[in-house]
Amino acid sequence: MDISSRKQLILTKIVALHTNSGDPVGSHLLQEYLDNITVSTATLRNEMAQLTAMGLLQQPHTSAGRIPTEMGYRYFLNNLMRTTAPSVREKKSIQEEISRMDSDPDKAAETAAVSLARLSGLGAITTTPVGAESQMSYFELVKIGRYNTAVLGVTNLGAIRSSVCRAQEELSSQELASVQAAINAGMRFVSPADVSADKLSSVLAAVSAEHCEAAKAVIETAADLLKTSGNVRIFKAGQRNLLRYWEIADKVEQVVRLYEENEGLAKLLSKDGDIDCYVGSELGESFDSLSMVVGRYRVAGGGHGGLAIIGPVRMDYTKIIPGLRTFCSLMSEKLVDR
Repeated sequence: MDISSRKQLILTKIVALHTNSGDPVGSHLLQEYLDNITVSTATLRNEMAQLTAMGLLQQPHTSAGRIPTEMGYRYFLNNLMRTTAPSVREKKSIQEEISRMDSDPDKAAETAAVSLARLSGLGAITTTPVGAESQMSYFELVKIGRYNTAVLGVTNLGAIRSSVCRAQEELSSQELASVQAAINAGMRFVSPADVSADKLSSVLAAVSAEHCEAAKAVIETAADLLKTSGNVRIFKAGQRNLLRYWEIADKVEQVVRLYEENEGLAKLLSKDGDIDCYVGSELGESFDSLSMVVGRYRVAGGGHGGLAIIGPVRMDYTKIIPGLRTFCSLMSEKLVDR
C-alpha cells in the first residue's frame, strides 16, 4: 500500500496519541501535536477520512475522532515504526531481573513470566526451551526414606527433570549405585522414540541387584522422564494487569480463553526467529482485543524458548519490542554461557 508522506505522519501520530490515552483522536488534538507540518483542521479531517477509506483508521462514533484499525497497526509496524533502545535505567531493571534467574532453563522460564509482567505492566507468557531432539545427558538417583527414590535427569538443553519412584522393596546404596550406572550407560543421549521394552530389559540386565522389581521400577521412572523430556511447559503471569485497559476489561473472556490455551500457545512461542507481532485477530478471531509480541531466548545445546508480552491492540510497540529484544538477549547470555 502506497500512501503519501503526510498521511504516514498523520497515521504515526494518531497511533502514538491513541496508545497513550486510548481515546479517539480528533483533528484539533492532532493539529496540536503535528509540529512538523502546518495544515488546517479541515485538511486533517480530509486526510483522516481518506485513511479511513483505505482501511487504516476507523471512527468508533459519528462525532468521534479516529483510531487505528488492525490494518493500520500492521502498516505502522511494517513501515513506519521507529524504536529506540531501552534507557540505562530500563536496561538496569532488566539486568536485575535476569540476575535473579536460576541457571536451570525451566526455572528461568517460570521466573521470566513474572519478570516480564512486572517490567511491562502487561500480561506475559513463557515456554521452556525446545531443541531438535530432547535427550537426557545424565541421570542421578537419590534415596529418600526407605522405599522412595528421587530420579533426577539433566536434559541436553540443561533443564533438570525429576520424579519420585516408590518401590515395594528397599534398594541398598550399592544396588542404587548399580541401577544409576546401568541407566546412564543405557539411556544417556538416547532418543525418546528409542525407549522400548527391549531397551528397558537390557538396562535391567546390566544391574547387579537382589531386588529386581525395585530396580525395574526405578528404571521405568527414568524412562518416563526421558520420554517426557521434550514436553514444553508454559508459564503465565500478569492477567490482572490487562484489566486496567477498558477495551480488554469489557472482554474478560478473551483473556481467560487465551490464558487457558496451551497447545496453540506452545506452537506459537516455540517457533524459531527474532521478534514477531500478532495484532488483534491475527491471534485468532476470538482474540481481537489483544495483541502479542513474541521473542525467543537461547540455551546451551542449541535449543530455544519463547517469551511473549500480551496487551491491548494499542500497546506501545515502540517500547515493548526493543525491551523484549533486550530481555531475550540478556536471558540468552545467561543460559548459553552458564
